[in-house]
Amino acid sequence: MGFILGSTMLFHYGKVFEVNDLAVLPDYQRKGIATELLERCLADMEERGIKGINLITANEGMLPGFYGKHGFE
Repeated sequence: MGFILGSTMLFHYGKVFEVNDLAVLPDYQRKGIATELLERCLADMEERGIKGINLITANEGMLPGFYGKHGFE
């Protein structure tokens, strides 16, 4: 019903996770699934010692507002 796609990169200051895509099927949107996916991803990255999260997203649709609501700029 949904997924997060990303990759981990290693820099001199540590590992960074880059979110390339987050999607939820239309019938399941607005039910908190994207929030749960993002929160689980962030918790998992913290457990793995990831130093930062970067987003790759177009400035259109629902994702910029969604990410902003979760503290991303």
